[in-house]
Amino acid sequence: MLRVFYFQYMSDSNIALIFTAVAALVSAAMWIDYFRRIDVFEREKILPLSFALLIGCFTPSVCLFFYALIHKMGFSENGEFINDILYAVFAVGLNEEFSKILGVIVVLTIFKKKIDEPIDILIYAGITAIGFAMVENFKYFSLYGIKIISARTFYSALEHIINTTLIVYGFYRSSLFGKGTIFVNVIVASAIAIASHGLFDFFLMDNKYGQVTAFFSLIIYLIGINFWVQMLNNANNYSTFFDYSKIHYTDKIFMRLLFWYALTVVISFTNNMIVSDLRTAVINFCFALLSDGFLFWVVMLRVSRFKIYRKKYFEVKIQLPFYITKNGDEDFRIPYLKIPIKVRGENYHEHIPTKYIDKAILLCPVNPKSSYLKTPVDAVITDKHLLFDDVVVYLAKLKENDTDEKRLFLLKPKTRGRTEVNGQFPVEGLYKLDKFENEIIDLSKVDFKKLQLLEWVYLKVN
Repeated sequence: MLRVFYFQYMSDSNIALIFTAVAALVSAAMWIDYFRRIDVFEREKILPLSFALLIGCFTPSVCLFFYALIHKMGFSENGEFINDILYAVFAVGLNEEFSKILGVIVVLTIFKKKIDEPIDILIYAGITAIGFAMVENFKYFSLYGIKIISARTFYSALEHIINTTLIVYGFYRSSLFGKGTIFVNVIVASAIAIASHGLFDFFLMDNKYGQVTAFFSLIIYLIGINFWVQMLNNANNYSTFFDYSKIHYTDKIFMRLLFWYALTVVISFTNNMIVSDLRTAVINFCFALLSDGFLFWVVMLRVSRFKIYRKKYFEVKIQLPFYITKNGDEDFRIPYLKIPIKVRGENYHEHIPTKYIDKAILLCPVNPKSSYLKTPVDAVITDKHLLFDDVVVYLAKLKENDTDEKRLFLLKPKTRGRTEVNGQFPVEGLYKLDKFENEIIDLSKVDFKKLQLLEWVYLKVN
């Protein structure tokens, strides 16, 4: 029926234009929705964000002006490695990032009064970059078809956001977080962003060496994602309106991103079925899932996970968004090798106890017959800590041990197997850490393996 409708009522140009416009809008809407969902303390209104997007849509015209000047000077790609890599970094990376930053300056100037927490700066910068990416995506969809919508949304649009955010982060790192000097921060951040942008494009487009160059592009992309989330993380940790009770979104953000990814797949599938046939649509669908599905799953997990600690600054490091873990908290294991891999940041279970901080709770033994506590015990979760080996724990003060100065009680969320009791009470490992009387322990230097597991307990609001 779709093909009948197509032949009777739609021309090739009309159907292409509709799908191209919808795809470009979706590629932008996903990241706008994401920004609004991580802005939990004081969410920005949609109207100023829309204006920021619109301003960003004008920045490609600035970029095209400079491309024309560059080509008039005789600088262009010619197939030589050194020339083409310099072109990618300076004609592409520097030009496009400079054009977007001009738009960011306009946006931050216009909406200066609406910016009242660090995350707002990065959000407005990111949405300006989305405007640039949306226009660019419209062009690419027109040239190469809607089949690339998922890749353009998760690869290219996100790369634009990451690099622009990095430059803006460099401008504000000193004033917001008291780290470094503004001159050094700006130079380093700008150099990294420009080089990252240029090299990502160069390795992605260069096919002389087969899949090797594509692999380099993928590494740049993955490191950039981790950079970006760390920057957003620091911005939220330093919010003027910081409140632990407002941050319960890890699983919700992931599911929302999964919805948007599914939408891009549906748009691509529908377009392929209309302009081609069902068999082609199914083949392209299967290829997309096999080639990018797992990667995008990891990306969606990483960008939905943060380490939420009041006024805690995490150094922005060169890291992949996942690592080998030995703490029984892995997200998956590599087949055959059985290597446990964890995506960085706090997962849903690790984050749940955050809502109990400074609240009276009951620690209830999962197995009362062989319990250390014997019966439910009144307690208060007083703080949240990150151990030396990146393990999230919560400091608990047990009512029956108010005078005990020789041990600390810590709760570590259970992330595998039975993680809840009756589908609502989170299961935690109750650990103790012995200490000398009145000794002050820096938990950030404590190895998880030094903790002694007493038993499994579940949390109930007292």
